[in-house]
Formats: sequence, C-alpha cells, structure tokens
Amino acid sequence: MRDRPLLFILLALCLSACTSRHEDIPNELWDSIALHDSISLPDSLLDCGLRQALRDDDSLHTALLYFLQGKKLHREFFLLRAQEHYEKAGQYLPADAPPRLRMELDIARADLCRFNHFDQQETQLLDDALRLAVQQQDSPMAVRIGLIRSKRLKNKKMFGEALEELHTANRYAAAVDEGRRADLQAEIAVLHLYLEQPDSALIHTARAIETRAGRQDYYRALDKGIRFHITRNDSALCYFRQIAEMFPLRRKTDAYRYMAEALYHQGRLETSLEFLREHVRYRDSLDDDKKAELLDKINAIREYRKQKQQIEESEHQLTRRMLQVYRLAAAVGLLVILWGAYYIYTRRRQARLNRDLMQARLSQQEMEIRYLREQEAKEQLENAQLTQRLEYFKQLNEITIPLLMRSRNRTGALHLTPEDWQTLRNNTDACFDGFTRRLKEAYPQLNEEETDFCCLVKMELPLAILAEIYHIAKGSISRKKMRLKEKIGVTDISFDDFVAGF
Repeated sequence: MRDRPLLFILLALCLSACTSRHEDIPNELWDSIALHDSISLPDSLLDCGLRQALRDDDSLHTALLYFLQGKKLHREFFLLRAQEHYEKAGQYLPADAPPRLRMELDIARADLCRFNHFDQQETQLLDDALRLAVQQQDSPMAVRIGLIRSKRLKNKKMFGEALEELHTANRYAAAVDEGRRADLQAEIAVLHLYLEQPDSALIHTARAIETRAGRQDYYRALDKGIRFHITRNDSALCYFRQIAEMFPLRRKTDAYRYMAEALYHQGRLETSLEFLREHVRYRDSLDDDKKAELLDKINAIREYRKQKQQIEESEHQLTRRMLQVYRLAAAVGLLVILWGAYYIYTRRRQARLNRDLMQARLSQQEMEIRYLREQEAKEQLENAQLTQRLEYFKQLNEITIPLLMRSRNRTGALHLTPEDWQTLRNNTDACFDGFTRRLKEAYPQLNEEETDFCCLVKMELPLAILAEIYHIAKGSISRKKMRLKEKIGVTDISFDDFVAGF
C-alpha cells in the first residue's frame, strides 16, 4: 500500500476501524469529524487528503473532505466558496453514505439558504434531514434539527409553530444527554413566555432544573423571573436582564428587542423605551464587530498580495542572475554551439515564464473575483439589515396614531396634553435620530409649537388628523406649512419633502 497523507490516513483509519459498512459507523465519530468541532485541520492537510481521495476514486472520503472544507469556509464567512464545497460534497456523496454525514450536509446547506433568504429550499433541506433522522432512529440529531427549526420559526415570530417543533423534538429527548434535555426544556419555557403562558413556562423551567445538568444558573434565573412576572413584580425585569447578559451578543440583542415589544404591548412605554435603547446599543456593537472583522479580512488580503509580490520579485531576480551565469558560460565555450544552445534555452525559458505569468494572472483574477463576490454578499447582508432596521422604525412610528386617538374627548375632538406632546417628541427622536434636537440646532428661530408641528409632519400624519389636532381647516394647515417654509428659508422643495429629508 502506497504512502498516503496524514489526513487521509486519519479519516480512513477512523472509518474503517469501526466497520466495513458505512451505515454502522457510530454517531460519536461523526460528531467529532463531520461537525469539525474537535478536529482542527490546516488547509494544506485537507487539500492533500482531497487530492489523494480523488486519485483513489474514493467518493465517500472525497465528499467528507469537501464537507470539512465547506464547514471551515462557512465558519470564516467565505459563504460563496463554502456553498461550492457543499455542492461538490453532495455530488460525490455515495448512495450508501452514512446517514449522519448526509444530515450534517443538509443542515449546513440549510444554514446558507437562511443567509440567502431561500426559505422554501431551507425548509426542504431541514425536512429531509429530520425525516432521515427519524428513519435512522437518531434521537440526538432529531432533537438538534427540532431546535434549529424552532429557532427559525421564532426569528419569524411564529411562536406557536416554534413551540410545536420543540414539543415534537421533546418526544426524542429521552435518548439524549441531560444537558441537551435541560436546554430543550428551557427553550420550551421561553416560547411559552412569548405566548403569554407563564404557568406552562414555569413547569418546563422546573423540569430543566430537575436535571441538575446544563446551565443551571440560567434555568434558576429564568424560573425566578417567571415567578416575579406572574405576580406582576418589577423584580422580574432584573432577572430578565440577568438572563439576557448570559447570552452571546447577537442573541442578547434579540432578547432586549423582544422585551421591549412585550413591555410595549403591556402599555409600559417608558420601560419599553429603555429596553429598546439597550437593544440599539447592543445592535450597534454587533455592527461594529462585523465591520472590524471585515477590515481584518481586507488587511489580510492586502498582506497576502504584498507577500506574493515580494516572492515574484525574488523569482525575477533569481531568473536574471541565472541568465547572467548562462551568458558567462556561453562566452567561454564555442561561440556558435553555445550561442545556438543559449538561443534555444532562452526561447524555452521565455515561453515557460510567459505561461507561468499567464497562470499567475489568471490566479490573481480568480482571487479578485472571489473577493468581489464575498464583498457583494456582505453588502447584500448589510443592505438587508438596513432594510429591516428601517421597517422596524416605521412600525414603531405607527404607535403615534393610536396615541392621538386616545386623546379624543367625549365630543370626538382631539385635545393633546403636555404629556402627549412630550411622548410625540420622544417617539420622533427615537425613530429619527434626535429629530427635534437637530431641528432646534439648525433653526433656532423655531418655537416649541412650531417644532411640535414639524414632528407631526415628520411622522407623515394625514392632513385631516393635523386639522383635528389644531382645530383648524385643512387649508389653514397648508398655509401654516407655507409660513414655516418661509421662516426656515426653504425655496427649492416643498415643506413636507424638506421635513422628510431632514
């Protein structure tokens, strides 16, 4: 048997040592290899093993190595290249491949579909993985897929469907370790909270605590927070803050957003605004981390190009020195014979250099294309996040009209109190980045009443509602806008367009 690279030997021995039939390989081995969480292999070793697997026409190991490379690229956010490796892994995957590898591949591809917003394809991949897990009676994998599907539905605010997924996964929880079972019960409790079912949530937190495994601090804090929530005690907020601080930054950001929405629906606007500010602060930190990561990758690419240029310059210098040596040797020998040999050698050398130069340029172009694709994907992600942010602020702005409707008196007329006007100003500042402050700084000649009118126009309230608020005709509202337009000094656009763009 000829020598094989270390990686290929490692994988081949791990797989063949278990059994000659792939479907009998223990799931613990696939948890170690396919998930790539306990083995950290360099790219050179993966490439070496992949070349050997391709030469030996070993489709199973080829698919596995493509999958490992895809996982590594996926973790480093090279998503286009990761998708290519996943597709190649699927192409090489044999019919008798281990079910666990097929399920891991479906889960990884579904994660990329979630990033690209291919909801239908993501659902199909997760359904296939779950169906295969049930067929193979792989309870840990069934529970894991259930958690993934539940998280997906929870992000869409489909809490009822997400709870059904967790209850389905709970049927297989008896065969998993106690830590995973405790996390599952805690997730069920959280969804019951979203559905305003604290009594049911309390039952599942108690089950999580009974396991005496997993994140007991989190379970106990959640249990206490739910108990205070049931009794309408403000101490519940302290425990929920403590729970949120236990999460990673992304999940912490979502937790503060959900708490702000829940408090808003309860009518606790000031506390909801406080939680919303925390959400914005953590979201800004998350955006800064992404920008820093992007800059690190850009700097790494620049450093790589610089090193490559230095290597090319060294090679050119070495080539020139070699040519000088050949010329000196040609001058010492027979001029005709050595000149002919030198001429032939030079032509071949030049052709080889041109070919190498063309290959280097092609490789450089491919790298630039890959970089541009990755940059485009990141820009699309940032644009999608910005769109979601604008939609969220637009929804938050819609709370103003219900506030105005509550200010009607018995005869149906609108009468806003000073507290109502302050709330309107606060909502405008929260939605539009300190609108009143920026307006006063830019146009100090405006008084408080005129600033409040600008807030109402900024919120794009209908002309009829503005007329009801000020108890004047619609035409008077239009004249009021014209007077403010002249006072501010706007000439080239309408007053509404000016306020909307300010």
